[in-house]
This record gives sequence, C-alpha cells and structure tokens, in this order.
Amino acid sequence: MTRDEMIVLRVFEYGFLYAMASRNDPRSLQFPEAAVIYLNRKNDLRKKDVLHISFGSQGSFDFQVKSFIYLKHTVKELDRMGMAILIPFQALRLRRLLERQFPAPASNQPNARSPAFSSEEFSRLQDEIRHDIIESITTNLQTGSITEDDAGQLLDLTSLLYEHIQTHFCEKRKGNALDMKPLFPGTIELPNDKYRFQIAELKEENARYADENAKFADEIIRYAKENAKFADENARLKARIAELEARQGGH
Repeated sequence: MTRDEMIVLRVFEYGFLYAMASRNDPRSLQFPEAAVIYLNRKNDLRKKDVLHISFGSQGSFDFQVKSFIYLKHTVKELDRMGMAILIPFQALRLRRLLERQFPAPASNQPNARSPAFSSEEFSRLQDEIRHDIIESITTNLQTGSITEDDAGQLLDLTSLLYEHIQTHFCEKRKGNALDMKPLFPGTIELPNDKYRFQIAELKEENARYADENAKFADEIIRYAKENAKFADENARLKARIAELEARQGGH
C-alpha cells in the first residue's frame, strides 16, 4: 500500500528461503522470479528496485525486483495472470472515486465542494466496480480457478473492504455523510469467522467439562479416602472377631 525502501532486501530474503526449501541439488539454488505488487496507484513508483550484491573477488550482481501496479491493470488482464485472489482490492478504485468526487477543501476555502461528476455518474461508476468484481469471481469459478467457498469469501472480503473505505472516507471528510448503496446485499460473515466462533464455543464447553471433571475427581478422591477408612475399620473388626472366636475355642 505504501512505499517501503527495504522491500527489495525482504524480497531477496524470501527468494533465498524459497530457493533453500525447494532445492534439488545441494550445490545449486534456483531463485523465483520476483515482483512486488503495489495496491496503490502512485505515480512516483519505480518500475523496478535493485539490490546490489557483492561477492568480493568473485564479482557483483544486481538483483532486480519488478514493480507491479495492481490498479493499472484491467480485471481481464488480472484474470489472465491468475490473480483472482486479489479481486477484493478492486474496491480500492472506490477510494480514488470518492477522493475525486469529494475532494478535500483547500485551507483558504474550507467550505468549498466541487463534485467531479453527477450523482448519477457516481452511481454508474459504483455499478461498474461491482460488475467487474462479480464478473471476475464468476469467470474464475466457472473455469475452476477458484472454488465456491473461495468465491463466497472473496465476495465477503470485497464487501468488508468496501464498507471500510466508505467509513474511513466519511471520518476523513467530516461533514460529508455519504448515502451510498451497499456493494453486495446481505450480512457479512466470513466462513473463518464462523469457525472462530465455533472454536470459541467449543473452548468454553471444554472448560466447563474440565471444571466438572475436576469436581468429580475431587469426589472420587473423597470416596477413595472414605473407602480406605472403611477398609481399615473392616480389617480391624475382622481381626477382633477372629480374636474372640479364638478365645471361645480355647474354653
């Protein structure tokens, strides 16, 4: 999302770890082709980053990492490159749309507002974003690139990002209450959230059973102590009976 001057070093580290994990020859390392995906459409981004690596007397090498600007590519291009998993980030186009439609006022004109286009045009552009996302998910589902569960999660994640952008923008531009239609209808609940809630419920249930088991264990220990006491008493009584019987036999 933002410029990171250390990214090329991190990518080199990732590449090295991948090469180590996937090597077939202990004397050979095969680095993957690296690229950094930038979700923001910044004009000052370089086409590639370069890490200068020196091997002393063996010479040096320039490790190059290409920059991939996500929002500069069409949805169809992204689909062809197998990047359907990133389709929720198409909602970032909404942020650029909002910033154009509701620009921040100048310091000397705090009340100035000049929408870039009509509300009808704004609604049409919203529909365009929505259509591109749904079409991409549908296409990738039909071609088998993603599963039905993947498709559901991508739609849910897109809606969450869309709502986050809308809320963040309203907070940033205080006074601009946006009455925007939702990207997708329905309540958003990710499958992972459902699993998380189920796990939490199971943990609570296990804790309750653990408490009950501890209580039963205490009772078992108490009964065992009582049984031991009764066993001692029985043994004492048996010994006394045997003693009395022995005396009667002697008379």
